[in-house]
Amino acid sequence: MTFLAPQALWGLLAVPVLVAGYVAIALRRSASAPEALVVRSDRGHGPQARRYLPAVILLSALATLLVAFARPEAEISVPTRSGQVVLAIDTSNSMLADDVGPNRLAVAQRIARDLVERRPGSVQIGVVAFTDGGLIMQPPTEASADVIAAIDALQPNGGTSIGEGIFASLIALADEQIAGGAQDPGVDELGEMALGRQTDAAIVLISDGEDIGGADPLALAQLAAEARLPVHTVGVGTPDGTVVEVDGFNIATALSENVLIDIAAATRGEYNRATPGLNLASIFDTIDRSLGTRSERVEITAIFSMATIVLIVVGAGLSLRWSGRI
Repeated sequence: MTFLAPQALWGLLAVPVLVAGYVAIALRRSASAPEALVVRSDRGHGPQARRYLPAVILLSALATLLVAFARPEAEISVPTRSGQVVLAIDTSNSMLADDVGPNRLAVAQRIARDLVERRPGSVQIGVVAFTDGGLIMQPPTEASADVIAAIDALQPNGGTSIGEGIFASLIALADEQIAGGAQDPGVDELGEMALGRQTDAAIVLISDGEDIGGADPLALAQLAAEARLPVHTVGVGTPDGTVVEVDGFNIATALSENVLIDIAAATRGEYNRATPGLNLASIFDTIDRSLGTRSERVEITAIFSMATIVLIVVGAGLSLRWSGRI
């Protein structure tokens, strides 16, 4: 137990002083009372208890009140339902294309930010950036500010390997890391991933769908499907496409939906094309959030305050009943 105002505990030093004072007064009264008035009982210490118990209870109330003034805190375990969503965002050079304005990457970032703003408080969100490799920018967390910062930091570079994006997302959700690392994963390495059953998680993959190779996205989608992990895909761009300039070269690029549709279908996810009014908040409803606990520091001043009131009432009541005064 900790205290928000520990200086108030110095007041507890007054308790032993009051106890000593009360004992001294009681002894003085006993010594000065005529012997004939001293009450004796053959039935034990009942009268003694009646004399001192109310005072003990009221002094305990004072001590409890002083502890309440110190604003005590306790760490308790509270039940919570939690889930995880990983946003896998394509940051390849083709995402600079402006067939959707201002460009594909900006649209992807807007969709991702909107999803973060709509998340239930019990859902953790992580961010993965992928080009020809995957990078975990932010492990799943409930800190929305950290997730937004990771989304805003995305910069385009390189080609597109959708498989690498799925792979990095699976690593972010796995119970433990694979033995071989994240580069050039093979079938054997994929089998070593401790995914378990991920019914409390989902991946949202945002891309223009142009895939240059690398890890097989459909093989990784199958791995996600076996873990009951849906991969929801969002296509950014237009089928007609446009031309984007990269390192002085003009490259034609267009939205390729087939692989995105296949990934979503294989994992029982949803495919959506990015539109201005796209709302992906329903994805959170597909997550079977698991029941768990988390440690939380809670101020328990009210408990000590209630205990003080109870002790005062009991002490005062006994004093009135036994001696007719408080």
